[in-house]
Amino acid sequence: MSVDSRQARRLPPLGRRQPSAPLTPQSLTSSPASPDDNELMGRGTVPFWDGRSPQSPSSCSSWSSGGSRGSRGGRWADPGACDALCLLILDDRRSSGAGQRRPLPPALYAENVAPFLRFDEPLPDMVYALGGRNQSRGPLDTVEMLDTWRGQWTACAPMPTRRAGSAAASLPDGRLVVIGGYDQRGIAEGLLGTCDVYDPFTQSWEKSGIPNLKRARWGHGCASLGGKIYVAGGCSLQPNAQPREAFMETLRCCEVYDPAENRWSMCAPLQIGRSGFRIVALEGDRYLAAVGGCDNVFGRAETQPTVELYDSVLGQWSLLETRLSQPRTTAAAVAIGGGDILVMGGAPSLSTTEIYHVAAAGRCGDEERGGSATSASMPEGRMGCQAAVIPLPKPGGAFPLTCRPSVVVVGGERCEEGGGDIPRVNQFASVPVYDIETGKWREDGIVPPMAGPRTAVALCVGKGRVTA
Repeated sequence: MSVDSRQARRLPPLGRRQPSAPLTPQSLTSSPASPDDNELMGRGTVPFWDGRSPQSPSSCSSWSSGGSRGSRGGRWADPGACDALCLLILDDRRSSGAGQRRPLPPALYAENVAPFLRFDEPLPDMVYALGGRNQSRGPLDTVEMLDTWRGQWTACAPMPTRRAGSAAASLPDGRLVVIGGYDQRGIAEGLLGTCDVYDPFTQSWEKSGIPNLKRARWGHGCASLGGKIYVAGGCSLQPNAQPREAFMETLRCCEVYDPAENRWSMCAPLQIGRSGFRIVALEGDRYLAAVGGCDNVFGRAETQPTVELYDSVLGQWSLLETRLSQPRTTAAAVAIGGGDILVMGGAPSLSTTEIYHVAAAGRCGDEERGGSATSASMPEGRMGCQAAVIPLPKPGGAFPLTCRPSVVVVGGERCEEGGGDIPRVNQFASVPVYDIETGKWREDGIVPPMAGPRTAVALCVGKGRVTA
């Protein structure tokens, strides 16, 4: 796969433009790269747009320019452009002794490096929105990728199975796994325990791979931790029951997938049965947090303000004393560093946002802070949404020198009381963006809307690679 960066700024065709002066790594940075800087995987790249001009949707084929599908090597049309870009990125990542970044003119990248650059494989921090439910079409097989190099949503190959209420996670090799949910037959007859596997490098779905869950489920939580995938809670049919909603239950059970053994195993159950909650992996590859949810979807349901913590070393879930500021289910939740979790929206169509401090429970080395602090509310209340953390250019800034971690919220819906007995439902295609540094929601529309509205979507950030 190839990303042709020329299209974002309408630069001359690849290979036809020559730098006005010889381009060398020394011309871009005054400090040499350290041995630790040789690894450019992860968040070394930044979006290829200026943070002000989102592009229109495209398809995967439209951003494959040169190179064969499945090729995994970076291509460089100009000798030295690779070194120049690497050092430019490294200089952006490195701070001076005073903790301040050394600014470099963005024109160096736009004029001297970008015209000669293309990749034959996915880059880091591409966001994949998989399936979900549309009000008129029901469960979807639609897959869209937020192309963070060009600031646009890209249509990818559809899933083999329509899925809503599913979850997704990434494997160590970069493949994405979509797990469980329900299809067009509904939450009982259409209950799924299957897993679909997508390879971003070949842009295709694998016909065989991961075995089925031990318990089919929807509305479950899911996260990757230590190279394994954890799935917990959700709703399922009672054992040996007929596929009817009356025989469904909210689960406590948790499963873990080990790619080395290619099998699911049962692990410690949640303290409380939960559906519509989120599982967040915290820093350090040891802890998972289960946030909010609903404890009995098919009985006297109670929306939860509680949070549980899973210790992968001890192999157990613990109910934390610190609670959310208000009960939430089908909210969006992401880890934003330092043991903090940003929790946004949720039923009943909340717009409120809070920062939950897991460190308050003494689990992450910070005994002084406690409680849950409110943050800026979302532009519109929504439930059934998902979120991810990716680097985006700061307002008015240009790449690659102004990128910082941001939270994108994808999908969801809002229920409003109408004139009749049935509430009016408004589903969202828009993508609000939360700036972690300022603690505010951006108003510049940096991320364009998806091709169509949907809720109960699965969301996953691709690992990608930067190679030279």
